[in-house]
Amino acid sequence: MMIAVDAAVPPGPVCRLGPDQRAIRRLADLPPTVRAALATAAGGHVAERGGAFNATDVGGSAKGATMRFVQGFKVGTLWLAWVEQGGIAHRYRVVGLRETGGGVMPVASVDGQRSLCATSQKMVAAKPVV
Repeated sequence: MMIAVDAAVPPGPVCRLGPDQRAIRRLADLPPTVRAALATAAGGHVAERGGAFNATDVGGSAKGATMRFVQGFKVGTLWLAWVEQGGIAHRYRVVGLRETGGGVMPVASVDGQRSLCATSQKMVAAKPVV
């Protein structure tokens, strides 16, 4: 099993999503309801930015986090979490979560390998389904 840890985590890349966007640099800075919805959407525990996580599935089944928070954004009622996902096909994903009257609901989990920013911009531009 390979555990990845970044010694020094640089600031996240700049991504323009809208005039009311707010950048989230640490998982701990997300509200508890959003963190819980992200963990549910991710299928379990999500490691903090720069923290240890199972970057690969070499060595048997992974124990602990198989996803790590990269950075996030809040645009209106939409929360976007950029995560690094370990396993046989290591990749980056954008997880979209929307605040509703009843809490926070996952709305999308999209492979963002080509561009996390472009994927996020498309998610912001999409009309919410009510």
